[in-house]
Amino acid sequence: MSDQLETLQKLLDGELGAEILENDPVLAKLAERIYGEDFLETMGLSRGESKRALSESLSDDLDDDLLVEIIPTDEIDDLEPFEAPQNLPPPITPVSDKKIPYFRLSLLILPILNLFGLFSFLGAFCEGNGCPSTGNTKINLASIGNLDSGWGWSPSLLEGAVGIPDILMILFSLSLIGLWYFRK
Repeated sequence: MSDQLETLQKLLDGELGAEILENDPVLAKLAERIYGEDFLETMGLSRGESKRALSESLSDDLDDDLLVEIIPTDEIDDLEPFEAPQNLPPPITPVSDKKIPYFRLSLLILPILNLFGLFSFLGAFCEGNGCPSTGNTKINLASIGNLDSGWGWSPSLLEGAVGIPDILMILFSLSLIGLWYFRK
């Protein structure tokens, strides 16, 4: 192996003579690929001789491995016909983005419905002053965890009350819808 590496290094350095390239068709082919066709001609080697020597050396090494087997037509007729499988699972389709706009749209509609006090039915278990039973029908988004007391409820838009959390929720929903729209 080291002899082959040395001769390859000599080929790359340009130190090999024509007699070595004549005896080794693989090196001659490498020299032709590296230096071009004119290189072999200037060294006195013809391109046909190197190709012929290369093909002979390959056919000696590999015997008949490079040959393609030809199947007679009478053997092809004896083959059974192939039946394609019938019960294949349906192809996997990518998840569509159709549900996302409905979710984002609901994020916009829910705060608007809350502004008008349409979720006052959630205050059925509220006790104390400021509950839906006393006229506060809008869920206070700043204290949404206190729906069982008067702190979780505030006057609706119909009474002229709009809070900063309500405005921020509507702007957030509009921005999500805008991002979805412009991303498409």
